[in-house]
Amino acid sequence: MKKLVGITLGIMTALGGFVDLGQIVFTTQAGALFGYRLMWAILLGTVGIIVYMEMCGRVAVVAHEPVFSVVRTRLGFRLGLITLIASNLLNLITCAAELGGIAIILHLLTGWPERLLLVAATLALGTAILLLNFEWIERTFGLSGLLMIMFAISAITLHPDWNHLARALLPTHIPSTSSRQVLLYAYFAVGIFSAMLMVYEVHFYSSGAIEEDWTTKDLGENFMVSSLGSLLGSLLTVALLVLGALVFQPRRIFPETLSSTIVAGAFPFAQKALVVCLLGALACIAGAAVETALSGAYNICQFFNLEWGKNRSAKSVPVFTAAWIAMFALGMVIALTGVRPLQLVNISIIFGMLIMPLTYYPILRLADDKNVMGTHVNSKFVTVIGTLFLVLITIAALAAIPLMILTQSGTP
Repeated sequence: MKKLVGITLGIMTALGGFVDLGQIVFTTQAGALFGYRLMWAILLGTVGIIVYMEMCGRVAVVAHEPVFSVVRTRLGFRLGLITLIASNLLNLITCAAELGGIAIILHLLTGWPERLLLVAATLALGTAILLLNFEWIERTFGLSGLLMIMFAISAITLHPDWNHLARALLPTHIPSTSSRQVLLYAYFAVGIFSAMLMVYEVHFYSSGAIEEDWTTKDLGENFMVSSLGSLLGSLLTVALLVLGALVFQPRRIFPETLSSTIVAGAFPFAQKALVVCLLGALACIAGAAVETALSGAYNICQFFNLEWGKNRSAKSVPVFTAAWIAMFALGMVIALTGVRPLQLVNISIIFGMLIMPLTYYPILRLADDKNVMGTHVNSKFVTVIGTLFLVLITIAALAAIPLMILTQSGTP
């Protein structure tokens, strides 16, 4: 049973992190513009998140330090506080976008007013978190998110060119038609890479490892869960790219709404699969909203060394409880202003790159510290791979804002 719970943690982390509102639309748009050409960015992001998610879980188990405890001790109070503020602003923006996405899907399912559904959905999610312990939150949102497999079934049914897809795993097909196309290609490459390495994934995952009382005996499970969960999220991301390439690119359509991308998931089966696709997207987006709200609360309490934990009573961890409730409440207020969820997504994906080096660098340092990690310290291979990815993350962070400005947030 403990292994099953661990697997659901990996599933929820991957689906809520990989296949949230931003990834669903952003990756489909990339496929609509460039076909399979950005498949290499998905592969790169998958390897990167596996390496760092495994490290975060291992550090949490061996050193008993979740991510933001590590950030404070390794970066110092001032730089750590800047990272905390930036991370939680991004958590808030992402949570608001996910809540807006939930309202859109519920509107498509019921026809009821989006604002009413937004308030109702926020209250329902808040109630669920209040009543459920961490284990049942994982099971509920992790397993229901598996309905997204419908997108993969649809992608396979459309018979993609597997040889072309495999060749796209290497970045050898950069468009050369115009400088504008090159900039768009770079923007979507950075965006896909960023979306797969969003820091709230590792915040949630490392905190979950502590919530579940993992010990060093569970380190093998940590590797399996981080790897399998990430691979599942990666395969669904590939399916979204394929759908964009096969459904939208031949028709020269640039999907700018969540509803368009969900329709693509049901394209081969028409109405028979549409409800399944809507429910799958709803589960993943709701899982992402829960992850970002809880991650915001985890971050605050871990940084200031306050009591936290979803498995503890709400009264015994008052700051933690107030923090995740505030994340939901503020996210709902932002969404109620009428700002488009996809506008918030573009901000979160690109600005998310800026804080990744400040999150992943201290994790890499601690995981490579033999005085703390003992026999569970990084191998030389993991340290080299982690360092290479940290360099790539830093380069992408420096390029993110200029690319967003030059391409007008990826407008073709």
